[in-house]
Amino acid sequence: MKTHISFLIYLSLLVLLSCEKEEPATSEDCVYYAYVRDFTTLDNCGFLFELENGEYIQGVWRWGFCGTPPLPEGALEDPLWGFQYEDGARLKIGFTYTNNYSSSCMKGRTAIITCIENIDEKPAEDKK
Repeated sequence: MKTHISFLIYLSLLVLLSCEKEEPATSEDCVYYAYVRDFTTLDNCGFLFELENGEYIQGVWRWGFCGTPPLPEGALEDPLWGFQYEDGARLKIGFTYTNNYSSSCMKGRTAIITCIENIDEKPAEDKK
């Protein structure tokens, strides 16, 4: 009887510990409204994208930081290539979360930005 109880406890722990937290759905298409926010005063953050739900996304530049030609293949097609960060700018973005890049920024999650579209018109609550 003790073996059966031990086995059930072991099996229950195995099932509970093997459950993974479900990742929120993301899209590579420009479907998420976001604002560019300047967090350069926060340690190692720079600019972040603030989503409508209040979550912050830190865009990952996957091509290194050397700047010495030639550029790696794919760098020129990256939506962040040549993107001009402007605090308060309203955008539509697409992204996928990534855990493959570390960040010392204490705010937001790292994500690969797959699409950026500038939006000229501000929503009614932001017009002044």
